[in-house]
Amino acid sequence: MKQSVLWRRPLGLALLLGFVFVTACGSPVVPLATSSPTTASSAAVAQSATTVTPSTTGTEIATASAVAEPSVVETAQSASATPTAAATTSPTATLVSTAAPTAIPVPTATAAPTATPAPTQVALAPFDPALTAELQRILDQTVADGQIPGAVLSVSVAGQAPWNGASGVADRGQNRPMEPHTNVRIASISKIFTAVVVLQLAEAGVIDLDAPLARYVPNLVPNDNVITVRNLLNHTSGLYDYLEDRNFQAQAYERPERVIPPTELVTYATRFAPAFPPASANNWDYSSTNFVLLGMVVEAATGNSLAQEMRQRIFAPLGLKQTYFPSDEQVPPTAARGYRGNIDLTDVAMSFAFATANVVSTADEVRRFAEALVNGKLLQPAMLEQMFTFVNGKGQYNMPALEYGLGIMRNQLPVGPGPNGAARPPAASTVVGHIGGFAGFRSAVWSTPGGEIIIALGVNQGATDPNLLATRVFDAILTHQGR
Repeated sequence: MKQSVLWRRPLGLALLLGFVFVTACGSPVVPLATSSPTTASSAAVAQSATTVTPSTTGTEIATASAVAEPSVVETAQSASATPTAAATTSPTATLVSTAAPTAIPVPTATAAPTATPAPTQVALAPFDPALTAELQRILDQTVADGQIPGAVLSVSVAGQAPWNGASGVADRGQNRPMEPHTNVRIASISKIFTAVVVLQLAEAGVIDLDAPLARYVPNLVPNDNVITVRNLLNHTSGLYDYLEDRNFQAQAYERPERVIPPTELVTYATRFAPAFPPASANNWDYSSTNFVLLGMVVEAATGNSLAQEMRQRIFAPLGLKQTYFPSDEQVPPTAARGYRGNIDLTDVAMSFAFATANVVSTADEVRRFAEALVNGKLLQPAMLEQMFTFVNGKGQYNMPALEYGLGIMRNQLPVGPGPNGAARPPAASTVVGHIGGFAGFRSAVWSTPGGEIIIALGVNQGATDPNLLATRVFDAILTHQGR
């Protein structure tokens, strides 16, 4: 089972992308490390759930155990033991059959996106001033002692105009302030974007979710005639996570200018035996290799780059003008720099995180993406239902209630008691979204299933858990609503 540590197996999963798309997620605590970017050590981890209370300080957030981000590892420095969640909840939905259907021809042309959002303009009330003040206070506390350089947050509450806030600095060297619309690496939130592209292509008949991987990307991984596209989306393939090997991951920092082919990432993963047979009962393990393969499936099925498909299907229709797909697209120089402890990890080969953790965006645009997704503006109802069919996430990443759908997480944020002192019901803090960590950043995006509350956040400090801040924010919103 994956533990809430920076390195797991040879190393862990937190390439440091601290941008948080918050719906509801627990958060661990880890001391900042200070070793060089090319060294790392394993840390044994005791498993325990973490509850964040409204009194959590910025220092506590900064030194919170860096829950191994479900996608990318950091070789920046050693990690110390961090608490993890021991509980494992049973899945609320069973995995859809993975039997391979009769082969169908794969179209060469790419179908247009299933939906282009054109919402009717509705007058919204201003964001509540009292809640604005509380959320800004939380951001200011988060960065108060300088351990976390900067933080960005975007929040939407039903019936109110969205609110965007920031605190701290985007660049320590230049003392450049973090602004609400500063670009940050969103890390594994990128997986939701990749999943939406795959699912739109499935709606159009270009990709078959239950077809074997060999139909699109043959002769690259073991069991490619058994592993289905669906297995890749919900991490039931059993494939080893290439980001687990710190020696391999270090190459991304040693030669940041290099464009690493996705085939090289996947081929490296095949040096290690699969964790379990594809789609075998009661088996699940998060692996970024799955999403690199999904990016390759998209490109093989369409003849276009994943960057083109993502821009055509998501960025452009939603008007996400500050969202980028590096290394195919250039990121503005005003983007925030990422750190682990005091080490600047900004210079990294972003192609190392192809399709799995490479997208750069703003908190506001990540929130808008999540809003479009849960409101059915990106996928048809039947496909959205498939996306939200979850399997047990085995309590990984310090989230005891973690479940995983087709590229999306479901979780319960460990919020505190309600205003009357009684424990809040689980439904109050059940959210869908994703967390991430890559190259000096942590991120999270979480939404209530119906989209009544959506939060997206990011910090440019890899040695923290984004769910600490996400939980404080979500708790404050519930408290303000008297829930």
